[in-house]
Amino acid sequence: MYIDVSDIRKTRGQTFHFDLTQEMQPLDVGNCEITFKKPLSISLNIRSAGKELIFTGNIKGDTQLVCNRCLEQYGFCFNTDFEEEFCHASDLDEFREEGRNTDDIHVFEGNRINLEDIIRESVLLSIPMKTVCDENCRGLCPVCGKNLNKDNCGCEITTVDPRLADLKKYFER
Repeated sequence: MYIDVSDIRKTRGQTFHFDLTQEMQPLDVGNCEITFKKPLSISLNIRSAGKELIFTGNIKGDTQLVCNRCLEQYGFCFNTDFEEEFCHASDLDEFREEGRNTDDIHVFEGNRINLEDIIRESVLLSIPMKTVCDENCRGLCPVCGKNLNKDNCGCEITTVDPRLADLKKYFER
């Protein structure tokens, strides 16, 4: 998704508002795939502040994730804010001469800015690192693999890690 900023760069101090939608392809994150039920809803404000453009906004989405405990799919809604700074490549040296840190500033050329990386990064930061369908999810049986949220399997789990055998004996007293 590209935004044309040629007119915005000419008007200092003004804020421009955009309401956008973005179709997202599934994202592979490690061994987890994030799928999207519907297009993302993006509210974007762009403010021209001298040589830089300040992008602030909000992204709302509805995803389908896989639970890390029971491996069932479940829905997860997110609502995340973002703020990013952009500067044109021709102005980058001027920023450095002023002693400003340019590590967090996105550099663009031409009059269009690609928002896909910002959108993807914001989405990934809003997804929990450990995806769990429910706080009380019981997961899978380590013996037979049955989903313990749906039914008890009846398997007995009596194996104790040999390093913890003395601790087990202590609690059995």
